[in-house]
Amino acid sequence: MFQCLGDQVKRHKMNLFTQQTVMLWLCVARTLTTAELVKLSTVDSVIVWCHQSVRLQCNISTSQEGLLIKHLAWVRQDGKHLCDVNGTEVTGTHPGSTTSAMECSYTPQTQLSLTLLQVRPLDQGKYLCKLRSSHGVKEATTMVKLQESYKEAQPSISDEGPTCTFTGVYPDGEVHWFQGPNNVTGDSTINTKQVEDGASLTITSSLKRKTVSGEEAYNCSLWIPSTGSYLTSSLVVPEHDKARVAQPNASGSGSIGPLWKPFLVLLSTLFLV
Repeated sequence: MFQCLGDQVKRHKMNLFTQQTVMLWLCVARTLTTAELVKLSTVDSVIVWCHQSVRLQCNISTSQEGLLIKHLAWVRQDGKHLCDVNGTEVTGTHPGSTTSAMECSYTPQTQLSLTLLQVRPLDQGKYLCKLRSSHGVKEATTMVKLQESYKEAQPSISDEGPTCTFTGVYPDGEVHWFQGPNNVTGDSTINTKQVEDGASLTITSSLKRKTVSGEEAYNCSLWIPSTGSYLTSSLVVPEHDKARVAQPNASGSGSIGPLWKPFLVLLSTLFLV
């Protein structure tokens, strides 16, 4: 009798184990199947010039019809929701509403785009596209990185000497001065840095040198220590009492004309010797 009872208990435990195993496999299979029903795709990372715009696209694809999107959003790494889709309604941040303006656009069931306008250093980081739908929950990530850049170069001259101001500088930089082949950075007596809204910098440097009409022009070059290169250069010409920028492009992204690149390499070599 006791043996029969023991066998019944064993069979009962075995049945419970079998039922639990089957239920576990069903849950796993359902999860895997649901995960394959819908996919999100974004680019892994983008590199953008400071003060320019970038568009982040989150693409939705599904292997079955009947996808019901319950919630779709672009979310910054600090948890702030930038674009939200609830049903067919799209809400987001629009130009002028914050310092870092952005726009949202939505193609139903297909794509949610986030455009960052006038990207600043504070806008760098991770952006997540999050989806909650009838076919499962998915997430994709894009990293936004900034290229070294500046917004504007403002050279000027007075009887006291030349001055150069570079605005919107990213990352941190220094102003190096040259007169012909001579490095005269040591003569700069006024050097200031101010943090702008968005964490870029305004860098100003002056030479305390009496300017004489007809003397050789001064050159102020923006040096970026983190990259070990010059970003742009400006000429200050005493005989005309004015200054001119050495061929930056119209966007202010800091590219230098081909004629100036060998010159700046020479300046860099002279400075580092």
